[in-house]
Amino acid sequence: MKIVSYNINDSQPWKIDNLLRIGADVLVVPEITCPEDAQLPETLDMKWCGIEYFYHRKKWKGLGVIWKKGQGHVPEWFNPNHDYAIPLLIEDYLILGIWPTKPTDDRPKKPYPQIAQEIIQEYAPHFKEYKTLIIGDFNCYVNQYDKTMKYGDMLMVNKLLESNGLHSIYHKQTGEELGKESVPTYYHRFRESDPYFLDYAYTNCPVASLRMFPWDREMSDHVGMEIII
Repeated sequence: MKIVSYNINDSQPWKIDNLLRIGADVLVVPEITCPEDAQLPETLDMKWCGIEYFYHRKKWKGLGVIWKKGQGHVPEWFNPNHDYAIPLLIEDYLILGIWPTKPTDDRPKKPYPQIAQEIIQEYAPHFKEYKTLIIGDFNCYVNQYDKTMKYGDMLMVNKLLESNGLHSIYHKQTGEELGKESVPTYYHRFRESDPYFLDYAYTNCPVASLRMFPWDREMSDHVGMEIII
């Protein structure tokens, strides 16, 4: 099964078309537009959670999980109160698409590591039931702290995931340490001089391969990630 995560920045039809050409069984797509505007083929299902906002014009932006119709379903224990986290069940696999981001309404703004940890804690009871893959733009990195440092950074998120039996596929495959990655997954404001590692895949099951896409400046400020399990 091929799973691809790709934050496509400013969702446009040609970008979605490019994603579909990859031929993935599951796409996890942060910053994608709503299903009505995405205009997906009838052969695909999509679960989406996001917001309407204005940036020069009315737009939609959220997290989308896309899969082949009839080959998966969102379980009844999906909790929409956790913005931008969507579980998908395919046979004995749980694929949790994730994009911890701050709500745009009047709710208190939480630091990204806190949001990520709350999502993980919500779905952790199911990790032992299924072969699990958590994948997406975590919006977290090492040495990213809120003012109180209470919720830490990606190291604390990693510790929580490892305590639940999951490991980072990239870091296990490369042997690199968190925060010392040789390649970035995000270029802030499209600047090569301002790189970060924000996109992760964690699992508790065997993995056939991991591939990081070459950075495509026209496509996104992020790099796509492909996992085959």
